[in-house]
Amino acid sequence: MKWLPMLAMAVCVPSFVVAAEFPVSNPAELVIALKRARPADSLVMADGTWKDAEIVFAANGVAGKPVTLRAKTPGKVVLTGQSRLRIGGSHLVVDGLCFKDGCIKSGSVIEFRRDSKTFASQCRLTNCAITDYNPAERGLDYKWCSLYGQSNRVDHCYFAGKTHLGTTLVVWVGDQPDCHRIDHNHFGPRPPLGENGGETVRVGTSEVSMNVSRTIVEDNLFERCNGEAEIVSNKSCENIYRRNTFLECAGALTLRQGKRCEVSGNVFIGNGKKNTGGVRVICEDHRVVGNRFYDLTGKDARAALCLMNGIPDSPLHGYFQVKRALITSNTVVRCAQDILIGYAGKGATLPPVDCVITNNVITAELGLKAPDTAAVKDVGPAWRKMELPDRR
Repeated sequence: MKWLPMLAMAVCVPSFVVAAEFPVSNPAELVIALKRARPADSLVMADGTWKDAEIVFAANGVAGKPVTLRAKTPGKVVLTGQSRLRIGGSHLVVDGLCFKDGCIKSGSVIEFRRDSKTFASQCRLTNCAITDYNPAERGLDYKWCSLYGQSNRVDHCYFAGKTHLGTTLVVWVGDQPDCHRIDHNHFGPRPPLGENGGETVRVGTSEVSMNVSRTIVEDNLFERCNGEAEIVSNKSCENIYRRNTFLECAGALTLRQGKRCEVSGNVFIGNGKKNTGGVRVICEDHRVVGNRFYDLTGKDARAALCLMNGIPDSPLHGYFQVKRALITSNTVVRCAQDILIGYAGKGATLPPVDCVITNNVITAELGLKAPDTAAVKDVGPAWRKMELPDRR
């Protein structure tokens, strides 16, 4: 029976699956490699310029063992011309690619879906960049990055130099919570567009603004994002915007539509630049907590803290009345307009109601501004511990 110990040893030896790497130098080779790729494998793109590359990264990894598409050397794979990337499947990672000096005719440069039916889930775009990917026609609308599906992540990426119509990064909200994460990115300079459609980040659209997204936008740097009045445009429910830094941005983080969102721990630094703004609140049950605002020059919709009036029987694309907003523990320093309650657009006659504004610290010469004393009186907010330092 000497063979029994040998059998036991054979049974106890674990089986290891070695992750494979597939070097590819053009889109055709990538298609072939994708057919062979298994969870934990990597497809390694050769350094150099990839022009007019239509890349469809469609595969399925598993938790802890994603299929990865990466540059051989981060930043050395440059996609240009009409290059674009579609990510479709689950547990996929795209790492180290640079889209530069190209343009497309429509759609998105990078999108988290293979087609209209195959969306991404548990996928990640990291350490990538899109810069100066602009058409000759400034009015041509396409997005740079579009998130579809569920539980996807965009992190440690750089986006800068968008001069044409269309939001830089969009979350397309569906019927179910998206639960995306957008974190540790650098959204670099974007010049004024001169019309709507110049947002840097938008989560949702008017049509689905009452759907729950639960997207988290955190730890990002927004630098001189001047495309339009809405740097970040929230158009869905239960999203979180926290610990972001807004540096010299001529606009505001705008809770444009949707309910129950949180804006917390963000820093807005205007440095006296024209039209730099803070947070604008519209609709119900939002929380604006622990943010800091420094040297902002914006007024009205670009005030450091702006609570707007609503429209009676507002359509989805309109302005819903602010209800039950909590504005607390914020610090406002040397801003042109600190807290503006009841800023009204056309037909906006419903002032904020049942709001609590408490424990905020304001250093200001002009103090609080209310355009309509009667409206503010009707609001009846709970004012507690509004600390206004003596500037004499």
